[in-house]
Amino acid sequence: MDKSGKQSFKVIDTDEKWILYHNCFSLCSRKVRLCLEELEIEYKQEHIDLIETGKYEVASKNFLKINPGATVPVLLHEGYPIYESHEQIYYLTKESSSTSIIPANEKDKDSMDYWVKKSSMVGDPMENQDTYAGNCIAALTFPLFASMIKYININKILFGLINHPLKIRVFLFIILKTFGYKAFSSGSPIRRLIERSLKNINSHLHELNNHLKIKEEDWIINNTFTLADISWAVILHRIEEVGWDEILFRDKPFLEDYYKKVKDKKSFISSIINYDHEILNKGKTILKLKIKEDQNLKSLFKEFF
Repeated sequence: MDKSGKQSFKVIDTDEKWILYHNCFSLCSRKVRLCLEELEIEYKQEHIDLIETGKYEVASKNFLKINPGATVPVLLHEGYPIYESHEQIYYLTKESSSTSIIPANEKDKDSMDYWVKKSSMVGDPMENQDTYAGNCIAALTFPLFASMIKYININKILFGLINHPLKIRVFLFIILKTFGYKAFSSGSPIRRLIERSLKNINSHLHELNNHLKIKEEDWIINNTFTLADISWAVILHRIEEVGWDEILFRDKPFLEDYYKKVKDKKSFISSIINYDHEILNKGKTILKLKIKEDQNLKSLFKEFF
């Protein structure tokens, strides 16, 4: 089975034209919601829990029929699934009557494709981080995961050992549940993963900052808000959400100004900011405090660069 793009089979019989199986915290879910908002496409929502938001609903029998890969988002078009968020946003533009988020000329389209590709999550997130900025984000989210996992029952995590197809993800959350912020101690394997991801994302952000400096336009592709902006908006938001923005944005003034414009977008507020979750809010609150108090976190966030 081709695991990306629109599939040739239906997973449900439905009268709904568009259904999005998503998670409020999922980075890729946020990207697709933002795209749907920009295109003003009406759709039915089905919220699916990740372990970060309480339980492994993605590994439930019902959801595995929708996506055997146990990931969100999944976009259904008249019952046919489209997998992978970067495939979904391109598919939506082809099916929409709106051309507002696609550049008018081929040169700008090629530039947009370059920035969408660079922002994507492709394959193992611990690999190819020099190519895909999106692959850096998983490790950078570990401190927030560790804060959120405090509020998740261990039995909910262990459910994933039996049912989730990606066992390595489950083992990561068991480690974070067991060791907490000690998992980020100097020289630990998890800390090394974070440090490598910081170096890689910093390089990608420098490239974007320089691009914005040269272009001197509102958005990544001239003055048009495109799929490139949709893809990078959620990455920059996750960086801020975890608390890396003070490190990663401080020497990139054009990137900072750009992100301020992103956050003022009505579609950004409605598709990302307005999606709340109790566990996420608790996690962000405790992480903000622990970055100042916990020595492992303090050294990681303040002394890396």
